[in-house]
Amino acid sequence: MEYRISNENGFLRAELLDRETADETRKFLNAVVLASIDHPCSRVLMHVRLSKPLFTIEKHGVLRTLSKIASDPMHKIALLGDTVELGMSNDYFSLLGRQQGIRLRSFQSEAEAVEWLKDRRRGRNVGNWNGPSRRFSSGERANAAKLSE
Repeated sequence: MEYRISNENGFLRAELLDRETADETRKFLNAVVLASIDHPCSRVLMHVRLSKPLFTIEKHGVLRTLSKIASDPMHKIALLGDTVELGMSNDYFSLLGRQQGIRLRSFQSEAEAVEWLKDRRRGRNVGNWNGPSRRFSSGERANAAKLSE
């Protein structure tokens, strides 16, 4: 496991590579929390790459760790993954986090994640849906329109 945490313009960038276990995730998140204290910043872009998806976060205390960042009312945590499986894991992670009041969203695009992080409005869903950022093709939109008729 390797990780890098850097202070960007208005948010922390936390990159995690080659993570295999929940314990490695916990160590990474503890480092992110410490960085958010050292660089008073509660907006975080977490980009996970070359790692196994994690679907058992609640039993490993992952959300409890992130709740330390979430104590700031202006907090936002954006998740990125480099595979479909990590995206699914991030979607699940963000759903559980939002149920606990953590402003956590999963993205497929770094540009969208950064835009959301830099938006300073506090409202929970201001301008954005907090679900996965999936784009639908025109064929999928047409099928959905037919179903709704």
